[in-house]
Amino acid sequence: MAPLTGIRVVDFTQNLPGPYATMLLRSMGAEVVKVEPPRGDPARIFPRLFDILNAGKDSVVADLRQEDAREAVRALVSEADVVVEGFRPGVMDRFELGPQAMHEACPQVIYCSISGYGQDGPYRDHPGHDLNFQALTGVCHMLRDARDRPLGGALPFGDFSAAMTAVTSILAALIERGRTGRGQVIDVAIVDALLSWTYVWTEGLTPGDATLADAAEPTADALRRAGEALPGGLGSIVGKLADSLTAGRGRATLERVGETLRKTKRVKSLERLRLHTLPHYTVYRTSDDRYLSIGVVDEDKFWRAACEVLELAGAGGLPLWGRFLAAAPLRSRIAAKISTEPLATWLTRFRDAGVPVAPVLTVDEAVEDLQLRTRQPTAGPIRGPWSVGAAIEADPPKLGEHTSRWL
Repeated sequence: MAPLTGIRVVDFTQNLPGPYATMLLRSMGAEVVKVEPPRGDPARIFPRLFDILNAGKDSVVADLRQEDAREAVRALVSEADVVVEGFRPGVMDRFELGPQAMHEACPQVIYCSISGYGQDGPYRDHPGHDLNFQALTGVCHMLRDARDRPLGGALPFGDFSAAMTAVTSILAALIERGRTGRGQVIDVAIVDALLSWTYVWTEGLTPGDATLADAAEPTADALRRAGEALPGGLGSIVGKLADSLTAGRGRATLERVGETLRKTKRVKSLERLRLHTLPHYTVYRTSDDRYLSIGVVDEDKFWRAACEVLELAGAGGLPLWGRFLAAAPLRSRIAAKISTEPLATWLTRFRDAGVPVAPVLTVDEAVEDLQLRTRQPTAGPIRGPWSVGAAIEADPPKLGEHTSRWL
């Protein structure tokens, strides 16, 4: 039995984020009743997209501008476990179907709203789409073209991240309701979901208040350890250098150097591109005009193994900071080497050496990849991206196909 068997979801959402969220709930066994306006979900003009997102759901048509339709929908909601809506803030309140009205009528219902900017704040009433939300939350700043202009992601990161946020929030609320018997109001903002991602990634790797002087103590410790392995006189010099780094004057010097470095193009690139500034965390073209991704982060063992495959004599001993500083010449040498052999050759060599690599595939190629096809077959029933639940065997609904059953 699927984990959400017996859970009924009334879905007022359209297009992508809400329908994807309820698709995931449906894949875990929930019964989803999709409430559509007389003209239908706008996504119906993209039949394949609509079919993927709405397989196995029931469709009812209700013109919420009409009082009798609203009464029928209230009766439907009164027997629901979850309500998901994706209108701009205030729209459901105007239909007298907002969270407060619904909770007064049926306190057990879990009411989830998905919107661009959330239910409060100065932007709550602004229209917006995924590109706007990516721009506001730093995603576009981090994605740049060859001329350093900000770009939006090819994937609608905001819609998908908000959908996953909605699903996890609903599942948590169902657990809480099992303890208390009462539902909750969930306010999912696409910008909140995106900012959570960008903040974790940027602040986690480079805290906003970090300075070069913060590296003084760990650098001094590393120098002291290195000095212990050196002959007496040389080791003493290295030890004194380590001590000078942590002294007041040494820290002040590092602060000044750090302020200068912050203004350089190289450091600004690091602040934006993060791991992609490294010569071993990027994509290279092969001789057959395909592309190979190499995904070495800070693992020295992977870097050494990659250098052996690439025949980069001496480079395997470079520490991470050295690879960062020498990124441009290293990237040039790696690119030249990889351009001499086809993709299949490099995949074999790197995988045999235990280096994390993968080919750059089109979506059509990806769905035929052995690993991906094993876990997520695309020919046949639709399923969510997790192992719980079951594939959705049913067809997508015709517009209003189930109206007489539910209203």
